[in-house]
Amino acid sequence: MKGKIGAVVVLLILTAILPIAVSKCSSKNTVSQTVSTSDTPEKPKNSDEILCALTAGLYKDSYSAETLKAIAILMNTDYKAKPDSFETSDFLYEENASGNMKDVYSEIKKEAESAKNKTLRKKSEVLFVPYSETSNGITYKNENYKYLHSVASPWDCYATNYDENAECVGVSISGIDYLCKNGYSAEDALLWYLPDFEIQTD
Repeated sequence: MKGKIGAVVVLLILTAILPIAVSKCSSKNTVSQTVSTSDTPEKPKNSDEILCALTAGLYKDSYSAETLKAIAILMNTDYKAKPDSFETSDFLYEENASGNMKDVYSEIKKEAESAKNKTLRKKSEVLFVPYSETSNGITYKNENYKYLHSVASPWDCYATNYDENAECVGVSISGIDYLCKNGYSAEDALLWYLPDFEIQTD
């Protein structure tokens, strides 16, 4: 009899405590949910802003306007072909520009605007084109990019950042800059490195 009474007492105590415990747990969950939903998402960027940001990310004071246009065509191609290949640090948006970059951002926007409908294509297909700041005088073939060829880039030897160990696959940006400063259009400079490609306007 005493055992039954004891069991009833324990059951009553548990019944009294359980709602309190449940209430505490649920209140903790409510707090964490409130915190997580208080974050406001960043405004998504449109394609023009993305192209400007990628072009600005590669900008150098020494680059000509035609070089910037070539970079914009290259970035437009690569972002359309493989957007996940870019990291956050590759983008320089106008609101994050400082110092001299603020002053030249309008020029970058202008060249990006002129290139926004242009992409490099091989047999009408948009393919990712790798690039390097410079080469050691030649670009190389690569198993990952079998659609690219090795081409001469001797003017890279004149670049201030020339490195005889720099192995470039695809496009040399300093080579593009040299060609653009010596009478090549942005399109022709790119096609020097990509002879099997063509530039199409969307």
